[in-house]
Amino acid sequence: MKIVTPRWAVERAAAIGAASAERIAALGVRILGDPALLSAVPEQPEPGPAEPRLAPEVAAQALYGALAAAAGQASVRSVRQTSSRELVRVLGHRCLKRLGWR
Repeated sequence: MKIVTPRWAVERAAAIGAASAERIAALGVRILGDPALLSAVPEQPEPGPAEPRLAPEVAAQALYGALAAAAGQASVRSVRQTSSRELVRVLGHRCLKRLGWR
């Protein structure tokens, strides 16, 4: 993915460049090159809406399956297939572990 500088930032940099070019010209020094280039705003393509290459749901299922396989789970269940009691138990265990009580 190509990172594009926001238009407002490019315009602000051009304004700073123009002010610098004026100050340099006011010094009366010999300038090699075109000081107007300091205030030039390059053409930038307008970024279109980025569409995901993979549906987020499919990516989540693939990640869950990969993590489950890496953990060595024989059968993989979705959250909807897991009982509320089991979900609360796992959540409680994770909270205690994060707090350092387990």
